[in-house]
Amino acid sequence: MSQEDFEQRVVRLQGALLGFARSLTRNDDDAKDLLQETSLKALVSKEMYRESGNIKNWLCTIMFNLFVNCHRTATRQQSLSIDCQIPEDETFCEIDTECSFSATDIERIMSLLPPDSRTLFELYLQGYHYDEIARSQGLPLGTVKTRIFRIKQELRAYKKQIV
Repeated sequence: MSQEDFEQRVVRLQGALLGFARSLTRNDDDAKDLLQETSLKALVSKEMYRESGNIKNWLCTIMFNLFVNCHRTATRQQSLSIDCQIPEDETFCEIDTECSFSATDIERIMSLLPPDSRTLFELYLQGYHYDEIARSQGLPLGTVKTRIFRIKQELRAYKKQIV
């Protein structure tokens, strides 16, 4: 996919992404800022996008991760600049074709993970390929695949418990 085609697809999804940003931030100005950050990160990270994947899910994942990182940073600094309440019913992520999870589900599972596994899964959610994650973390490819597979299993088990 050319850079121009990619940019056009990102632009066409701006309305849907703005709606998702509003559901996260609960504030129009903060939602617009989050949309802008998401679009910029997507355009800079185009090479991370797998053409066989769903670009809307990929962009929503980037947006959610930016939002969560904002929340964590703000919490650490005790100066929350935006209302970072994650809605209970907001579906944001499709881990596989049979299971979708809310932001709250993902956040709960992520908080239970050891830091090294959390990092791996965050990279996975951002759209990085297994081999890219393995290289960046200095781990064997099989280890990365196994850990991410186990996290997905935990998510599915968690989903079954709450349904």
